[in-house]
Amino acid sequence: MAKTSGRRKEPVGGTKKELVIVTRPAITVQQVERDPRKVNLLLILKAMEEQGGIYERSLVNLLYWLKSEKNIDMGYDFYLVGDTPTSKGLHEDIVALLYVGYAETDPRTRKLRLTSEGREFLGRKGFDAEFYKKLKDALEELKPKLAALDAQIELTMLLSKPRSPRRRF
Repeated sequence: MAKTSGRRKEPVGGTKKELVIVTRPAITVQQVERDPRKVNLLLILKAMEEQGGIYERSLVNLLYWLKSEKNIDMGYDFYLVGDTPTSKGLHEDIVALLYVGYAETDPRTRKLRLTSEGREFLGRKGFDAEFYKKLKDALEELKPKLAALDAQIELTMLLSKPRSPRRRF
């Protein structure tokens, strides 16, 4: 019989890896339906249906402009990175709406849009018509700024797509 050593091999310095598990509670449809911020976010997606949806970056800018220029506070805190507004809470709410199926990302354009479940929920729950009208009016005024931002995003996406190699004749 071969005799084995009682020593275990130790990993070479720097090769030891540690798995860190971060738990996050799953969000339920009831939690989304009770949160006024998420309901208002659904209203914005509803208002943007005519344009085929809205890019997430455009949505962040839109909510920032609504808060700073139109005094319509949707409950999100923003901080500026350079000239670009960002909001962690808004991103988390978008992910929650995608998770429960009230919003989706268009596979072709990558714009956020309301799903039929989201429309059904808004119809079932109802919403403040006066607030929605105020929101639509503000969106009409901000439409030129949104169109410029959308054009910039689309150009960036177009330029970042890999192109097929050109054929030589």
